[in-house]
Amino acid sequence: MWKKALKVTGLVALGVIDVVLSVSDENNQLDELDDGMGNIIADGEEMTRAEAEDAKARGELYDTYL
Repeated sequence: MWKKALKVTGLVALGVIDVVLSVSDENNQLDELDDGMGNIIADGEEMTRAEAEDAKARGELYDTYL
Protein backbone atom coordinates (compact mmCIF):
# COMPACT_ATOMS: atom_id res chain seq x y z
CA MET A 1 0.00 0.00 0.00
CA TRP A 2 2.76 2.42 0.94
CA LYS A 3 4.76 1.64 -2.17
CA LYS A 4 1.76 2.42 -4.36
CA ALA A 5 1.10 5.71 -2.55
CA LEU A 6 4.76 6.65 -2.84
CA LYS A 7 4.78 5.82 -6.54
CA VAL A 8 1.66 7.92 -7.19
CA THR A 9 3.09 10.82 -5.17
CA GLY A 10 6.33 10.64 -7.16
CA LEU A 11 4.48 10.67 -10.47
CA VAL A 12 2.40 13.67 -9.40
CA ALA A 13 5.55 15.50 -8.29
CA LEU A 14 7.24 14.83 -11.64
CA GLY A 15 4.16 16.09 -13.45
CA VAL A 16 4.13 19.32 -11.45
CA ILE A 17 7.85 19.89 -12.06
CA ASP A 18 7.36 19.31 -15.78
CA VAL A 19 4.56 21.89 -15.95
CA VAL A 20 6.54 24.47 -13.98
CA LEU A 21 9.59 24.06 -16.20
CA SER A 22 7.58 24.24 -19.42
CA VAL A 23 5.88 27.47 -18.32
CA SER A 24 9.22 29.09 -17.54
CA ASP A 25 10.56 28.03 -20.96
CA GLU A 26 7.61 29.67 -22.70
CA ASN A 27 8.26 32.99 -20.99
CA ASN A 28 11.99 32.93 -21.81
CA GLN A 29 11.30 33.66 -25.48
CA LEU A 30 9.19 36.70 -24.61
CA ASP A 31 11.79 37.89 -22.10
CA GLU A 32 14.47 37.74 -24.80
CA LEU A 33 12.30 39.80 -27.17
CA ASP A 34 11.39 42.40 -24.53
CA ASP A 35 12.57 45.93 -25.31
CA GLY A 36 12.92 46.82 -21.63
CA MET A 37 9.82 48.97 -21.51
CA GLY A 38 7.19 46.24 -21.47
CA ASN A 39 6.86 45.88 -25.22
CA ILE A 40 7.85 42.93 -27.36
CA ILE A 41 9.65 43.38 -30.68
CA ALA A 42 9.37 40.29 -32.87
CA ASP A 43 10.00 40.07 -36.62
CA GLY A 44 10.21 43.86 -36.80
CA GLU A 45 6.76 44.28 -35.25
CA GLU A 46 6.22 45.95 -31.89
CA MET A 47 3.42 44.70 -29.63
CA THR A 48 2.45 44.74 -25.99
CA ARG A 49 3.32 41.81 -23.76
CA ALA A 50 -0.36 40.72 -23.68
CA GLU A 51 -0.55 40.76 -27.48
CA ALA A 52 2.69 38.76 -27.67
CA GLU A 53 1.37 36.17 -25.19
CA ASP A 54 -1.81 35.82 -27.28
CA ALA A 55 0.21 35.46 -30.48
CA LYS A 56 2.43 32.86 -28.80
CA ALA A 57 -0.64 30.93 -27.67
CA ARG A 58 -1.86 30.91 -31.29
CA GLY A 59 1.55 29.63 -32.39
CA GLU A 60 2.58 32.74 -34.29
CA LEU A 61 5.80 33.41 -32.35
CA TYR A 62 7.41 30.01 -32.56
CA ASP A 63 10.35 31.17 -34.74
CA THR A 64 11.02 34.86 -34.22
CA TYR A 65 13.98 37.15 -34.46
CA LEU A 66 14.65 40.79 -33.54
